[in-house]
Amino acid sequence: MDKKDLNYNKINKMYGYMKHNMPVDTFMEKFGFNEKEVYGLVEICKSFGKKIELVYDGKVLVFSKNKKIMPSTSKLPVDSEKLNHIELCVISDTHLGNNHQQLHLLNNVYEEAYNRGIRTVLHAGDLSDGNYTNRPESYYEQFIHGFDEHADYIIEWYPKVDGIKTLFISGNHDFTNNRNNGATLGKWISEKRDDLEYLGQDNHTVVINKVKIMLDHPGGGSAKSISYKLQQKIEGMESTHKPNALITGHYHKSYYMLYNNVHALLAPALCDYTPFQKRMGLSNDLGAYFIDIYADKNGRIQYFEPEEIRFDRKDVWDEVGKDKRKVKKLEIKNGVY
Repeated sequence: MDKKDLNYNKINKMYGYMKHNMPVDTFMEKFGFNEKEVYGLVEICKSFGKKIELVYDGKVLVFSKNKKIMPSTSKLPVDSEKLNHIELCVISDTHLGNNHQQLHLLNNVYEEAYNRGIRTVLHAGDLSDGNYTNRPESYYEQFIHGFDEHADYIIEWYPKVDGIKTLFISGNHDFTNNRNNGATLGKWISEKRDDLEYLGQDNHTVVINKVKIMLDHPGGGSAKSISYKLQQKIEGMESTHKPNALITGHYHKSYYMLYNNVHALLAPALCDYTPFQKRMGLSNDLGAYFIDIYADKNGRIQYFEPEEIRFDRKDVWDEVGKDKRKVKKLEIKNGVY
């Protein structure tokens, strides 16, 4: 639906069909929409100033027209020169060492970030594929094994771009090295690569120009509703420790929402479908985000624009092991590749 074809009367009509407390499943069945299309319709209504949100009522996902919400983005204020400008690249779940890694796509993201002048990359966990001893088949899904091989491969092959600093947390796959060997992969990598800064296991809040950005790599599986885990996380936060933005990895999903004044993002993966995901019937969004933020002197976000970068099947090297064999190392120093 092109925005140029929309007018306020159409928005009013669309908004009227979304009844307060109506289950989203009922709406989808009645009008033939899928869940992503419903989220799109809600965002269109919100962009026209409508007070509507999708919430989980404890049983199902429903429409809510009673919540007082802010628009997901807003026009830059006239005095934007007085605000702090932050540009970020967000990635997650690279699973390096897996036969289905997409290091060439990771390189593409870093090259694009460099060309845009972005100098901070946030990685939301599962840098490596790790070693799940309780999944014997995972051994055959990897081309490197054990702590040393994972560490050496990442130190050697992870994109190295002059001026770009990558801040990263460890995820559940990375943690298998701690569990199996008592060794922290992220800490070791950070000591060998000064452009890769390890922040901790599972969760860490980084502060950039007083803007608090929480990186989170939770456990467990995805919920039926794409927004539910984000809502649940935000609702469980103490108000005094609530970040300005939340970036969540692990689920291999791509989604943005503004909820309870927290800009929340599900970061997509940069690894293709693995046999494990296929067996479990899990979906896999492949991509990254470039984020543009303007915040006041106290770190309050006045403008937040997430630009999704999505890759499709034609971009993927899905031949097993091809990425390992064909990919070229990305190093940029002083503008020279």
